[in-house]
Amino acid sequence: MLYVRQEQAASVTGTAAAGERTIHMVTGEFKSTLPDGKEIEAYRWDPGTIVVRKGEKVKLSITGVNGASHPFMIEGLGIKGEVKKGEETVVSFQADKPGVYRLICLTHPDFAHSGPMIGYIVVN
Repeated sequence: MLYVRQEQAASVTGTAAAGERTIHMVTGEFKSTLPDGKEIEAYRWDPGTIVVRKGEKVKLSITGVNGASHPFMIEGLGIKGEVKKGEETVVSFQADKPGVYRLICLTHPDFAHSGPMIGYIVVN
């Protein structure tokens, strides 16, 4: 049997009772070695997809874990910033239009640059 008090349930589901919801993210890296000895790597946002409600106030708290610097933009929201290793970057927004917004690292936009390091913000 699972029993959760009302206050705890809001925290577990990630829904703020009032004000702004904080979502914690990190930068991550995958590395591998090919049979010929060549190393390959890919950088990612974790979590890679975030779902928010239309009109919800959101604060992204992004901590740099892997990679020295990740300058980024969020398409359609007019947000730009940079995440540095060992530091926290905080950006706030309120998405008033439903859709999918891409969080793109400008250093790792595609496979040729150890990416794509693209996250998705889904606004319902």
